[in-house]
Amino acid sequence: MSAKTIVAASLLAAGTLTTAAPAQAAVETPQSVCGNGFRVVKDGVRAIKDRQGAELGKVFLLYNRRNGYNCAVTFRTLFDVDHAKVLMGATLTVQTTTPPLTSSKTTSGVYSRHTKPVKLFARGLCVKYSGTIQSPASRWEGKGGRDKWGNCGR
Repeated sequence: MSAKTIVAASLLAAGTLTTAAPAQAAVETPQSVCGNGFRVVKDGVRAIKDRQGAELGKVFLLYNRRNGYNCAVTFRTLFDVDHAKVLMGATLTVQTTTPPLTSSKTTSGVYSRHTKPVKLFARGLCVKYSGTIQSPASRWEGKGGRDKWGNCGR
């Protein structure tokens, strides 16, 4: 046995040699998904509930003051067993000043934790946002969001 092996073995036996702990997985937040500079706005969190009123997740509305963009993203809180993937969506609609007077963008797909972010320029403009989450068995869907114009930047 080499001298290094003997020293390491004795330190380990004495409890003074430790192995590096595995890095903790970064916790994703709406801010980290939307990117630098985005912050959740007032009235920017809405529950996504099924027909029976059970909360499946939340849809978030964020704004970036530097570039004037809004961002919507859906996070789920239920059905997160073994990171099973479910159908989820997020929609952002901006009230524009030129015809057709609205601009809308949606993302939809099968995700384990959250949707991709949806971003639209909205400086000084009103927005609506919504999210959907389908049950794993696809028997029903939860919906939530704000269907009235708000966060108009005035």
